[in-house]
Amino acid sequence: MINVKPIAKHAKHCYYLATQIAEDLLLSAVNYGFEYMPSYAINSLVGIKLQHGINHDIDSTLALFPLKDNYPVMAETVQHNARFLCELFKLDAAMKPMMVLIIVLNANAGLKELLNLLADHDTDILIHWLEQETGLSSDDIHGQLEPLARNRFIEGAALLLPHLLRIPEPFRVLLVTEKLTRREALLAPIIKHSPTAQFKLKQFEHVNADLVYRYLRAAMTQRLKGVNILLYGAAGTGKTELSRTLAKALRRSLVEVQSVQFEDGKVTDEFLSKEPTSQRLTYLNLLQSLLDGSDESLLLVDECESVFKHADEHYSKEGLMRLLETNPVPAIWITNHVSQLEPSYIRRFKLVMEIPVPDEAFSFAMSKTMLKSLKVSDAFRLVLASKSNAAPAYIANAAHVASTLALTGDEAEIVVLDVIDATLEACGEEPPAAKYQGQLSFDPSCLNLNAIDGQDTQSIISDIDTAIANSLPVRVLLNGPPGTGKTGWVHHLAETHGMDIMHIKCSDVLSKYVGESEQNIAALFREAHRTKKLMLFDEVDSLLSQRESAQAQYEVQLINELLSQLECNTMPVFAATNALSAIDSAVMRRFDFKLTCDYLTESQRQTLYKQVLGITKLTQTEADQLHALQQLTPGDFAIVARRMLFQPNHNHRATAITLLTQENNRKQATRRIGFIN
Repeated sequence: MINVKPIAKHAKHCYYLATQIAEDLLLSAVNYGFEYMPSYAINSLVGIKLQHGINHDIDSTLALFPLKDNYPVMAETVQHNARFLCELFKLDAAMKPMMVLIIVLNANAGLKELLNLLADHDTDILIHWLEQETGLSSDDIHGQLEPLARNRFIEGAALLLPHLLRIPEPFRVLLVTEKLTRREALLAPIIKHSPTAQFKLKQFEHVNADLVYRYLRAAMTQRLKGVNILLYGAAGTGKTELSRTLAKALRRSLVEVQSVQFEDGKVTDEFLSKEPTSQRLTYLNLLQSLLDGSDESLLLVDECESVFKHADEHYSKEGLMRLLETNPVPAIWITNHVSQLEPSYIRRFKLVMEIPVPDEAFSFAMSKTMLKSLKVSDAFRLVLASKSNAAPAYIANAAHVASTLALTGDEAEIVVLDVIDATLEACGEEPPAAKYQGQLSFDPSCLNLNAIDGQDTQSIISDIDTAIANSLPVRVLLNGPPGTGKTGWVHHLAETHGMDIMHIKCSDVLSKYVGESEQNIAALFREAHRTKKLMLFDEVDSLLSQRESAQAQYEVQLINELLSQLECNTMPVFAATNALSAIDSAVMRRFDFKLTCDYLTESQRQTLYKQVLGITKLTQTEADQLHALQQLTPGDFAIVARRMLFQPNHNHRATAITLLTQENNRKQATRRIGFIN
């Protein structure tokens, strides 16, 4: 007698149905010489515990099968859902036994193991049984399974490889426990409806949201296929919120396509999958197939770069491209890293749009909604709006913290600012660049500008002034030692003509990732065009060194990209350098005007000396000493002004010349040190 130990039984394992199918298969298998079942397979099939390592003959195996169905409702549910799947995927009604088999083998590991054993023994066993059960040929059965495989409901339509009949995890329990009558009920485990939008479409005036809305509305009306929108930009800039707003305006439910599922705040087994991206694509295919013809949904694929990154690794690249060209349900794809998408993918999106960090007007308007319950002042909202890198997501999170603490007014304002600043610091974000403000008031008369190519300097300055006044795309290269006033002059011009300035440092451009520096350059020019800002590249020689000295191809590509952007810039561009000789000759030709900002003339030195010290007349000694200091800059006099600020009771006239002499001497050419033979 076989020693049998029952194990915990659950209806979801379909023990009775599994053994009914297994009995028919085993009786057929006898004719093919199949004689024994291993105990481990019987354990899972029947829900009992046998001694491991023992094979049981067919008769003893059949004797272990239950004689009574303890879960008749479950068996009825499986039969119902098999018919439902046939109707849903437009299969022949004769395929019902096949669908029952698929449902049960996904619920019962023992039946799946038996099918694999039979396939290894003789492939005709399963095929013969299926032909008898369905009345269809094996070719017809295979053809009927193709839509399931194409839509990723099963992994493959190969009858000789039963493990490919596996269906996604979220559906396995559902199909044996709940009678399904609507496709939405089947999709429920993989659907996450995005929260309702908080904003109106007109609030996204800093992007061309109206174009996206009008295109989606027209495409939906015409039931076009292959409608995909790509939104890209830095994290937290409002891409997801814009998607929700578009869905709300279109009166569609925004469905987020995810690979990670959450139940009661806990991550399910999907998170533990070795191929979560592949599963995500599976869900996307299913949603596209089963929502076809629905006028209710708009799909959202967030962090989509992972889907494209793993193409050809876990699934077909061609299949992914075909999805982008043929999907029946419109989809919005979102990424923070558009550089990770190949151009071949990007070209297949109908609309591609960058979502920049919102401007002050948008941030101010958006914060009204997010901070409404906190009762903060308009002045505080203006402060937040001025934080150009404080993305909407940062503000929303900070508002949540303050709201949770039940803070309002001044207390809320303090907490919101603290939370935002801490987040920015953790993200490696620098605070917004402070408005340029020298220690000395900028005085154009103390600027020693000279044309590099021998042209009339005053005429050039006049032309530059006219170009900026009319927002013409003038390109100006400024050369000269540090502190001579290059940056101050550019800020003075911008302020004079009421323009905002985009001050660009090397760190704003260069990236450790190949190709991203060029993309940063292009993004900066686009931003300048969008915001109508004057561009100032500081220490541009670090970006535009001679291509002959470039150490790698990516350095050449960076120079070429900047040259290309300079050719088609729409706003004034200034570039400042202390090392003119290091700049590529092709770059030099791209600039309309080239000026040197030189050391102060003698009269300028005297003027600044009197101005800083607050005196009206120089002593002869002071005049003689200043005459000898021919490498002074406005920046050197700013140092004196700062000393006076920090030491108000000190006699600075007595020490000013000494300090200026020290700064002047720092700029002297360094003598070579060598050995005398």
